[in-house]
Amino acid sequence: MNPAVNVRQRVRRHPVAKMYYRLRTRRDTPRQRALAVFMGVVVGCTPLYGLHIFICLALARLTGVNGITTYLAAFVNNPLTAPLIFYVSLGTGHWLFMGEWPHLSWDAARAAGAWHFGRHVLVGTLIVGLALGVVCAALVYWVSKPPAAETPAGRLVESTARRYLDTGIFNWEFVRGKLTYDPLYLGLLQENILPAQGRLLDLGCGRGQLLALLGSATEMHALGVWQPGWPPPPAGLTLAGVDRRARHVGVAREVLASRAELRTEDLTTYEPPPCSIVTLLDVLFYMSPNAQHQLIARVHDALAPGGLLLIREPDAAAGARFTVTRLAEALYGLCRGRFKQRYHYRSAAEWTRLLEDAGFGAKLRPMSARTPFANVLIEARKRQPL
Repeated sequence: MNPAVNVRQRVRRHPVAKMYYRLRTRRDTPRQRALAVFMGVVVGCTPLYGLHIFICLALARLTGVNGITTYLAAFVNNPLTAPLIFYVSLGTGHWLFMGEWPHLSWDAARAAGAWHFGRHVLVGTLIVGLALGVVCAALVYWVSKPPAAETPAGRLVESTARRYLDTGIFNWEFVRGKLTYDPLYLGLLQENILPAQGRLLDLGCGRGQLLALLGSATEMHALGVWQPGWPPPPAGLTLAGVDRRARHVGVAREVLASRAELRTEDLTTYEPPPCSIVTLLDVLFYMSPNAQHQLIARVHDALAPGGLLLIREPDAAAGARFTVTRLAEALYGLCRGRFKQRYHYRSAAEWTRLLEDAGFGAKLRPMSARTPFANVLIEARKRQPL
């Protein structure tokens, strides 16, 4: 499957997908991104509801920045934040004209009159929008990376994500974002964590983004394109993945074809086949403590002596970072409609004890670079028999 051909075929069939793909793959500079966010925030703070999208797209067209970025920034004013933004904006406008903070009531609004009330709101929203826009733009400028295609690592991400375009824009967007902003995936290659050879089994593989990344890395390195300072990718791995979601496994099959063996299984009962590397990335905290124990025991039985188990989990002892992680996971679960989902977190020390009791030697690596989360990567080696 030629990813470039698939892109052309898909965007010809779907004009909306074509427009979205072009906007999302623009090589914007940090300054352009900051300008787009600034304009979007300013527009979003105005009370011109229903017109935000048209104003944002017009401004983006005039200034040559990304229209999607501009419009998304306007969502700084949303049902959760709108009351606060309106209150601060009205108060700011009233204070500028009247020299005091307003007393909010229907009687006060009627007494002020529609003209004065509207003038206070409009001027206040512009001032609040400008101030908030400057702050947001500065943050975006500070955290922005160079355009992805400028580095071999960035081209690796783009090449891997492009494989998913023929399965749908959402899958492409998800994988592109995951590989770009989650430090785990490129970190596995940069830190030379994976062995060069063996059978790798990704439990909870989702859409197969790890397996697709490894395949793309091998192909790029063979062509002589590779990130300076990084070790060669593991080129001798046999790839396999398991996930309980048939739809995600179907996406992975379409992308990976014969390059990986993929199965739909329930990990609470699945018996892993013999292998040398197993990955459990953001999986175990969705399972009950007993199911966690049992799966780790089955993985231990499947691994060869000296085999590697990689686990990425939040550290429940990480304080504020763990609180952010829990809130993010809870919100993610609600967005997916999993209202009854239960989470079972452990501290890094607890994971280490559990793995050592199961017959592994464990080593911890921080895995939350450039994110507010509390994730750690646990490298667990099956002990050699005495």
